[in-house]
Parts: sequence; C-alpha cells; structure tokens
Amino acid sequence: MKTKLLFLSILFFFFSVQVFCLDRIVDNAGLLSISEKTELTYLIDSISTAYNFDLVIVTETSIGDSPMNYADDFFDNNGYGLGADRDGCLFLQVTGSRDYWFSTSGRGEKILNAYAFQKLETDTVKYLKEGNSYAAFRAFIMDWEQFLSIGAKGRNYNFFSQRNLVMVLIAWLAAFGIGCIIVFIWKRGMNLVRPQTQAAAYIVPGSLNFTVKKDRFLYSTVTKTQRETDSSSGGSFGGHISSSGRSHGGGGGRY
Repeated sequence: MKTKLLFLSILFFFFSVQVFCLDRIVDNAGLLSISEKTELTYLIDSISTAYNFDLVIVTETSIGDSPMNYADDFFDNNGYGLGADRDGCLFLQVTGSRDYWFSTSGRGEKILNAYAFQKLETDTVKYLKEGNSYAAFRAFIMDWEQFLSIGAKGRNYNFFSQRNLVMVLIAWLAAFGIGCIIVFIWKRGMNLVRPQTQAAAYIVPGSLNFTVKKDRFLYSTVTKTQRETDSSSGGSFGGHISSSGRSHGGGGGRY
C-alpha cells in the first residue's frame, strides 16, 4: 500500500513539474529580449495561477500550414491548457507572412465572444503594425486578465463593457444638449420685444420696382468611386475542430 502511494506521489509530482515547466512563450522568431520575455512570463504565470487558465505566445518566421491549423496543433500537441477542458488561449505571430491568430480552447471559447475578440484584435494588431511585438503581447495578456476577471463574476465581456467610456460621453453630451435647450426656451420666454423680420415697414411704397426677372439654375455632376479596402487587414472569427479532433475558437488575419 505504501509502495503504491509512493508511486502515485512520484507520478503526480512528475506530472506537476512537467505542466509548470512548459514554456508559455516560444519566441522562435527572436522578437523579445530576455527581460521582456521574463516580464511577460511572470504576468502569464500570475494570471494562470489566479484563474486556472493558460496563456501561450508563439512567434515564427514562417509556417508550412495555415495560421489557424498551426496555432491549434501547437496548443494541442505541446500539452497546453489547464483543467479537464484544457482552458487557454494561444497567440501566434508569423513575421514572414504577417499573419496572426488567437486559438482558444475549453473555457476560452466561451469567454472570447465577438465583442471580446474585437477588443483583443484592436488592442494587439495596432502594435503588430508598428513592429512592437512586446506591446502587442502585453496587451494580449492584459485583455485576457480583464476577460477572466469579468468571467469570474459570472458575466461575459459584452457591448456595454466595450462601449462603457463612449456611452458615458454620450450621456454627458445628451445632458448638456438638454440643458442648452431648456435655457434657450427660458430666454425666448423673457424676450418681450420681437425684432422685425420683414423689410416692408422700412420701404417707401412704389420706390422698389423689379423690371427683369430671371431664374438661374446651377447643375453639378457628382461621381462616386468605391474606396478599395485593404484585404490584408482584419480577420475571421469563429469555432472549428482542429486536426486532433478538439474544439477550438478564436480568429485572426494579417497585420
């Protein structure tokens, strides 16, 4: 019995070490300095411990597959994901083709809804376009901390979370507009003398005669040309099944 318990303890210890020794930042493209990688790793470990959720960052110069398949397979085949459902999200950047992809697994599929994906994409891709991968990866981690914090309260990131600042600004502008209308009405009610809006009172009868009347019309031609959009920006979003048969979510595109 003691031998069996000892064997199970060793097996559990080995499995735990294997999980916690996983490198969650695989910088094969060499985009990060040692200090940047250390800082990002610390942030990821803190979030993983607090929310039991795995965050992974992978950079490559080129890949021989689609970004979606590569990200899904990298997550599945390298043992990432915490809990029974392997909860987590992997952020892939491919410098050669300028592709990016977010692959979610387990709880991450539900958390990263359309609104959360839009925020995540906006906050990270702007830095990728500037060539600042460190800032993009940090934004990725911070956004997920916000998503997980909201999720821990039983809610999901939604329209109101995304538009909170905008809605506050709109509310202030609406209040200001209503106030201006009320003041204007009060002011008009206090004006007892009305200004003359017609010139008849100031014209001597018979002093103004029109002898020529002519109407002139101006014509203009407006030509509209559809503006071409950058097909390399923006990306797709949705759920799918990876080559290993596991369900994944997320999305991506090109920067």
